[in-house]
Amino acid sequence: MARRVSVQRREGVALVTLGGAAEDPGGGFDLALRRALDAALTEAFATPDLKALVVRAAPGGWPQAADPLTDFDAAAPSLASLCARLADAPVPVVAVLSGQIASGGLALAQAAGLRLALASTQFFCPEPGLGLIPTAGATVRLMRRAGGAAALDALLAPRPLDAQAAMQLGLCDAVASDGTIETAALTEALRVAEGGAPFMSPDAALEDAGAALDALSAAQARHDAGPQAALVPQLVELAQAALVLPREAALDVEAVLYEDLLASEQSAALRHLSGARRAAARLAGLPEGMGAEPVAKVALWNPPERLVLGLLGRGGTVQLGAAPATRLEAVLIAVAQAQEKALAAGRIDAARRDADWARLEPIVSPKAITGVDLVLAAPTTADELAALRAGCAGDAVLALVGVTPKPGELAVDRTRGLAVIWAGSTGQERQLLRLASVLRADGAQVVHGTALALRLEVAWLAAAERTVLAGASPAQVDAALTEWGFAEGPFARLDALGLPNVMARFSVAGRQGRALIAALAGTGRQGRAAGAGVYDYPEGAGPQPRAAEENWLAALRLAEGITPQTLSNAEIVARVLAELAGEGAAALETGRAYRASDIDLVAEASLGFPRRHGGPMFQADRIGVLALRKRLRALVGEGAPLPSPRLDRMIREGLSFFDRES
Repeated sequence: MARRVSVQRREGVALVTLGGAAEDPGGGFDLALRRALDAALTEAFATPDLKALVVRAAPGGWPQAADPLTDFDAAAPSLASLCARLADAPVPVVAVLSGQIASGGLALAQAAGLRLALASTQFFCPEPGLGLIPTAGATVRLMRRAGGAAALDALLAPRPLDAQAAMQLGLCDAVASDGTIETAALTEALRVAEGGAPFMSPDAALEDAGAALDALSAAQARHDAGPQAALVPQLVELAQAALVLPREAALDVEAVLYEDLLASEQSAALRHLSGARRAAARLAGLPEGMGAEPVAKVALWNPPERLVLGLLGRGGTVQLGAAPATRLEAVLIAVAQAQEKALAAGRIDAARRDADWARLEPIVSPKAITGVDLVLAAPTTADELAALRAGCAGDAVLALVGVTPKPGELAVDRTRGLAVIWAGSTGQERQLLRLASVLRADGAQVVHGTALALRLEVAWLAAAERTVLAGASPAQVDAALTEWGFAEGPFARLDALGLPNVMARFSVAGRQGRALIAALAGTGRQGRAAGAGVYDYPEGAGPQPRAAEENWLAALRLAEGITPQTLSNAEIVARVLAELAGEGAAALETGRAYRASDIDLVAEASLGFPRRHGGPMFQADRIGVLALRKRLRALVGEGAPLPSPRLDRMIREGLSFFDRES
């Protein structure tokens, strides 16, 4: 149902009400709403003897923004033009702010002369997290009113701001209670209309532009090392324009900057990952419409404390065990401390704490597991694993972290807030859904795919090894990839894992290391913990190239019949990205993965793939499937796997990796 916009009149004031979110769940300032708002403003401004205008939202809250890539119609009023109508209105304009104010709602609010917020109102700017800025004049108007420094703090806030914090940063002018805000809005609007002192000037920061520019420099220093550091210089330039240029010229600068950011790889990558996270709310590869029965009672063995708290917070019953006994004691203490902290902060009351604690059942052995729907376990020894399997011989489904599942079992790989799950046999779809529900209790994202993290990691290491044999040094490969944005280099990862673990991973993935890994095994260089691996680790110093590395590599290449090449950093990155995308294509072909976007999420979490570059499948789409297949075919001669047949079909059908993705 489209949102409605209504107009009422009261004592010479026109009240324009935006339909609430309940009328259009998840809706935004789409074409229909913009047309309706434009018509409502025309009707309101035509009111005889109009003294003031109040814009408010129905109880569902203010709408947000529309998709900037799909929601465009030259014949419809733009959000920027609607904001301009409010900013240039012939009468005072008051915005009554409720719910969450973001994106389009923020733009309209900044165009109003007076912005009154309910105490429960929250303000948030999601755009910087997507490589964008609030547009339609929102950023420039905030900067001209509150100053560039406050605007940077508001725009780059990592979480929603409450109304009081928002008022301090200039996002609103005053905070009122639910029972008084409408009266306050009408009173203030009429007071100004009748000649009273005007609201705070929309150009208040320009009254002392020098001081505002000085404060901007300090704000830039605060944010230069933050998560949105790449956006800070552009925001500072925009703030400088907002503070020294005429308003219309500054608005033009904002519009150009927004379009430039929208067209950038970084914004496209961040928006892609945002969409991938939304898609991950539904497990791919399962029948449409399939739902899981709720999991009432879960057994956890060696769990993270936050998962215990999450399940208790949802009202579940948890049997909790860990080995050794000291670890179980530590987990119970951590859970109790977290509950007390939540109690002190007012997030729960004593009755809730006691009820949650009453549903926690400590156990000292897997043999004590009983009456549960699901067992989620992270065994640390073979004996523990055997005991867990014996203890789950009944109806409970066993989900194992970091263990290859047997038929009837489920598997979990967890890393950096992401869980990859898969089943040891067919027919376990509902069990997978139940496992996903449990894992999401602590905020983890969950994707469906078989050993995706391990296979991507092995492909990454294998590609790095091939690149060294082709002519690069390990240090050059690590430097090229970390400079491009990876959290660490593959050879640093290899040494951190240790050679035995790496070789075990290769075996599980059905691959073999080539000459470099074999040579490490033959010389006993086991990794960083042993003091020597790909690199040397002299005491008190960081990793160093191994002694006589050039001679060692030359001997390996000679034995393999390889004539070394000179590889640029760009070529190194391109080779590694191609092999990662090749592994992703093979996973999609064989059913080890079901969505290309899931592969990108796994690469970000498990490999530290840079968010600003989106993921290996996103990068593959940027260069094109034909170019990817060509590069992979060239690498086959160096021992790389054959390109997946999926690539040939995609080329014939003109598809990308994200076409037809559900």
